[in-house]
Amino acid sequence: MNIKQKVHFSLSIGYRGADWKDDFTLEELGYNPERDKDLNAFLEQEWKEWAANYIEGGWSFIKEDGETK
Repeated sequence: MNIKQKVHFSLSIGYRGADWKDDFTLEELGYNPERDKDLNAFLEQEWKEWAANYIEGGWSFIKEDGETK
């Protein structure tokens, strides 16, 4: 695989304007064909790490007065 090959990452929550897109080369992502034998697994892991940079969220308990803890 050519390490100059471009890869497109995207993330959306289904609302207009609520998406993010970036393009990278395999080289920029740190792909090494000698070490990374499964390109799909490599890209899936890289996408997960990239997406985690744009996702904020969590959970909290709601107290009886309606406020969050």
